[in-house]
Amino acid sequence: MLPVLERLLYRPQSTPITRVLCLVPTRELAVQVYSVTQQLAQHTNLRICLAAGGLDIKSQEASLRQGPDIVIATPGRLIDHLHNTPSFDLNMVEILILDEADRMLDEFFEDQMNEIIKLCSHQRQTMLFSATMSEQVQELASVSLKNPVKIFVNSNTDVAPFLRQEFIRIRENREGDREAIVAALCSRSFIANVLVFTQTKKQAHRMHIVLGLLGLKAGELHGNLSQGQRLESLKRFKNGEIDILVCTDLAARGLDIENVKTVINLTMPNTQQHYVHRVGRTARAGKSGRSVSLVGETERKLLKEIVKFAKNPVKSRVVPPDVISKFRDKLNDVEPEVGDVMRLEAHEKQLIASENQVKKAEKIIKGEAPEKRAWFQNKTQREFARAERMLGMHSEMSKKTGRKMKKGSTKAINNTEDRVKIELEKTQAFQHREQKRAKKSKRARACGEPVPKKTKKVQVARKKKGSFDKELTNTGKKSLGKFR
Repeated sequence: MLPVLERLLYRPQSTPITRVLCLVPTRELAVQVYSVTQQLAQHTNLRICLAAGGLDIKSQEASLRQGPDIVIATPGRLIDHLHNTPSFDLNMVEILILDEADRMLDEFFEDQMNEIIKLCSHQRQTMLFSATMSEQVQELASVSLKNPVKIFVNSNTDVAPFLRQEFIRIRENREGDREAIVAALCSRSFIANVLVFTQTKKQAHRMHIVLGLLGLKAGELHGNLSQGQRLESLKRFKNGEIDILVCTDLAARGLDIENVKTVINLTMPNTQQHYVHRVGRTARAGKSGRSVSLVGETERKLLKEIVKFAKNPVKSRVVPPDVISKFRDKLNDVEPEVGDVMRLEAHEKQLIASENQVKKAEKIIKGEAPEKRAWFQNKTQREFARAERMLGMHSEMSKKTGRKMKKGSTKAINNTEDRVKIELEKTQAFQHREQKRAKKSKRARACGEPVPKKTKKVQVARKKKGSFDKELTNTGKKSLGKFR
């Protein structure tokens, strides 16, 4: 941001237009980048606007109409404004910044990024930032950018130099012990400033309830919360009001939270790049930190990759069996209460949804119907694009796991072990798809001249003599002795 601000300060004075666009994948990261940029530009006359989902859309529209110098946005909300906010466009953008570029250019944001880049100025500088850079991003940069320059601080898969990596082995058929082990670690070993990463939103919510019932100060951060709740949880964790923050990969990228001492992985992430981002929340800016990851039998392959690229020795951590059994009993005792809490929350959600429907109906009766906002894709186009991507990722492994899921879907999944198994099956299927994709031959980007093939000399193979012939012709003592 510093060279961008300096460039804007010496710009010729003209009509207010947007010259810089900074795109980030998550709302929390957008708020963080916006607050830092505001602090850097506080003594200048530069105007900065935040366009992120979950925040007041009308105030954002008003700011964008005035032509701010810098717009910091998430892709979905930016497209909404481009199609629905009059007098706002990206025709004069001089600098396009993609933070967490490998995430922004993957299949989930692909359609949205294509739409945004299509609406941007063609004469611009593009900058891609990420802690891990995938092959797809490097390919895209080499093909689509003019004279691209690469600047690497360290290699792609390096973790922080002062990070202590520890792994806990989960024995076969003992997947249900994961929650008990995390509860034991948070109660005994790591009491404050702990981030617990889970694979799904449901896992994160359940873990938050479990830790709360065990008497620990815990918060949650995932996509099922409203934006106000997400920012409130983050603020409370930063201020030290809560000791443990249970989150999904939503918090794995870019967030700078001071004094995070420990990162715990309830399950291993899908890829090594995801692991680097997760453990990167601690041991930042030269400080020390610790990561503790629970590794089952199906996750051993990813562990081998991490150990292979580790510059510092990787440690094995053992939790005593009596401690695990003690906390497993505690979890079994609070299980009925967890179910009660979840049922109450589901009931509250239904009430809120019905109240919102009533309010909407009242507004329609009064003639205050909410405005319909345009989107660059209709439902059919979205489904078609998703189907095309799924055809590209299709594999036998995903078919098998899909059949298993369908067969078992009639039964209600009540125990922890089954839930964890399902998540591990999903992770395994994803890793299988990634390996299959890596094995595919890359598309040719240039046509070279045909190289004449070297002709090999044909050698006539001599007929080998059998052992019987050798023994007859050899007149040594040993061969004669064997023959006799």
